[in-house]
Amino acid sequence: MKTKQKWIKLGIVMTFISLLSLVLVFEYCRAHGWTQTLIVLEIISIVTLILSFIYSYVQTGLWSFTHKPVDKMDEREIAMASKSLRSGYAIFTVVVLCLLLFLSLTNNNISIVMVASVIVFAHILPASVIVWKKKVSFNS
Repeated sequence: MKTKQKWIKLGIVMTFISLLSLVLVFEYCRAHGWTQTLIVLEIISIVTLILSFIYSYVQTGLWSFTHKPVDKMDEREIAMASKSLRSGYAIFTVVVLCLLLFLSLTNNNISIVMVASVIVFAHILPASVIVWKKKVSFNS
């Protein structure tokens, strides 16, 4: 169980790193142009994001748990989901406000890739908080 939990956490870290890499490579290329190496790096980021997301969120049941209607949860699940949503969105708010402040100070525009990545970030963060705070076993 502990080993599986560590692999899930590693998958979550890989998901966040690949999401950040996807945005950083795209933004760099938007400013400086695309090269074959950067295209390959972007493709690797996308593939890593998809595979780590499937492993860490879909196969474990975390994605379905955090997107389950409240009327289909028991009291323990409601409490767990509520705490993870509160913590996740507190982190999300600070990160997004810092990002917007940075973009404003540097006179940069928000790209569609950044918007999509922030949406993905918002959806995976509560599930990530659950794994990090508790030793939970889902549909693995």
